[in-house]
This record gives sequence, structure tokens and C-alpha cells, in this order.
Amino acid sequence: MSKPATVSTSSVADGTVSRPPASLLLPPHLAPCAAAVHAYSETGSLRAASVEWFREAAFGLFVHYNNTSLLPGSKYDPLPAGVTFEQLSARFRAERFDADAIAGLAAEAGARYVCFTPYHGGGPYLWDSAVGEPSSMRLPAGRDLVAELSAACARRGLGYFHYVHFTLSESHDAVWARNRALLTELGRNYGPVAGWWIDSAPHFHREPEKYPRLAETYALLRTLQPHGLISFCEGVQGDEDYLTFEHRHGLPENAEAGGAGCVIAERHRGKPVEVCTTLQLDQPGGSGWRMWFNVERAYHRTADEAWAELAAARRQGANFLLNTAPRADGSLHPADVETLRALGRRVRAEGLPGPITDGGEGAGAGNRG
Repeated sequence: MSKPATVSTSSVADGTVSRPPASLLLPPHLAPCAAAVHAYSETGSLRAASVEWFREAAFGLFVHYNNTSLLPGSKYDPLPAGVTFEQLSARFRAERFDADAIAGLAAEAGARYVCFTPYHGGGPYLWDSAVGEPSSMRLPAGRDLVAELSAACARRGLGYFHYVHFTLSESHDAVWARNRALLTELGRNYGPVAGWWIDSAPHFHREPEKYPRLAETYALLRTLQPHGLISFCEGVQGDEDYLTFEHRHGLPENAEAGGAGCVIAERHRGKPVEVCTTLQLDQPGGSGWRMWFNVERAYHRTADEAWAELAAARRQGANFLLNTAPRADGSLHPADVETLRALGRRVRAEGLPGPITDGGEGAGAGNRG
């Protein structure tokens, strides 16, 4: 392996650094990836190293959890009469949330990274926040779930991504100081972070006036975590590191359907792409609502159905981010656990499905992206 390239300037914001050897500087999830080490050695760019790692990672586990997980219908049904989000948070205990089990299941399934919701609409803030209220540390749970899961991922060599709810990425005057402080807590206290998964592009396009400092937000995130990748759905700023689509929308195989997602994707051609979808549906067959948060009445995809979604993403050269939703007590649904374990057995036996090659076939068994 060649020595890391010397970079004459040092700019944390764009991920370039001077001289430190990859073995010392690359985070644990990047260091085993030969493509990432090579990219850093050639360019001195932590972001370039992370992009190569992400391309190779291919498969991730999404985890959505908040106070609405306490409801049988989660966020998809109206709150019961007289019940508020604050009252739900006061009941939030997460007594069976097991970060080691979640990270272990992700690894067993063949995933290389985990994306978790430190905050979602309705709360609470699932970390030891001095700014966000209510914080899970000051609720009956009394725990920092972000610390637990990010550490569990690090122990297993998995990348860890912060999901960023759109209310935390807004940057207009009324919220900027607070959101900057919240993002700083997440970026400073829970590293190394593989990246930031920002939601939602439709909100941005409906109300762009709420994002006057988006470039400054990106610069903040890259200062806090120089190797951290940034995704904002289909891409809204132009310098996102990769693009994310929900449920195959906007992928090349669906380009004939048109739509804004395809146009935006064209402007970002050549960047890594990810498809995210859920294990829980409101009915069998893949049509209808996909449930990001646990719904006790939901249909759970089988291993064969999940594999079909994984293969569809990989045919197009996209990463696949598959969501599981902890139940009220923080435990994972047994059906999801079995599906993920079965996926892992198939990945170990066959390898991940590969992108379509010039010959019209997948890359073959053993492909890791």
C-alpha cells in the first residue's frame, strides 16, 4: 500500500487532511475496507474514503423508534383522545431496547451499517441532550440510546448513521441556534459517525425558505465528522455524498415514470445511490403503506420478499437500507428477527446480489458491492 498522499492545504470542511496514515486516522468501520484505504492514500480525503466504503457496504439496517412506538398503531393512527406526545414520552421506558442485539442482528443479516433515529416527530430525544427536551436520559428510560447503539456498532465494525428529522435540519432564524446545538451534540459526542441521513426532500421543496443556511449546516456536519457522508434524500443542495430513494422510486429502472426524483438524480449522476424500504407493510404484496414505525397489526415481509427488494436495489447498483421498527418496549418483532437472520444465511451462502453487468447478469455470488 502506498503512503497517504501529502495534501498542501488542510480543510476539515471538505474532508481533506495532511499526512496522517490511514491506519491511524480512518474510523474502525473504514479501516478494513481496502477501497477506502486506497482512496485515502491516493487523495488524502476522508470523504473520498467514506464514499468508497459506502459503495462496498451495499446493505444497511434502518431502525425507527420513538414515543409513538408505544401505540398499537404507532404514528399512523391519530393519538387517542386526551393523549399528548408529552404524555407518551413520560411513559417511554425502552426496557428491552438492546443495542448489542440490534447491532449483532445487523451483522448477522449481512448489513455493514446501521441508521438510527435519535429524534423523530413527537420525540423524545434519544440521547443525553442538554438542549432537546424531553431527553430519554430524563425520562423513565434513563438511558442514552444513541450512545448505546453507536458504541455497539463500533464494536462490531459497523458504520453508524444519524437519521436527521427535517425539523432538525431547518436553519431559519427561529430555530438555527437550537438546531445547530443539537447537531453539534450528535456530531461531537457519538463519533465516529459514518454519516447523516437527512429527511425529507419534499419538506424542503415545499418550504425552501426554512433552509437558508443549508450550506452552513453541511459545513458544520463535515467539520464535526470529516469522514461523515451526507444524504438528503434525492439530493437538494448539489453536494450531497449519496442519494437515497424510498421504495425504488427514481431508480434508473423506473425512469420511464418520470417525476422530480429522476430529474434530480440526473444532476447527481455518478454518486452512490441507496434505496430504503420497510419490513412492515399495512397489507401483504408490497402495495399500500410501508410502516417505518412498529404497528402491531402490520404484515411483516418474509425473507423471500425482503430478498426480492434487496435484489431489485442491487440490480441497479444501489445500496439497500432495510427498516425494522422496535416495539413499545424496545424489543424487535420476532418476525423481523427471523427474516433478517434468514437474509443473513442467504447472503453467506450466495453473497449479495450484484449490479447488472454489461453482459446483463448480476455480479455473481460473493459480491459485496
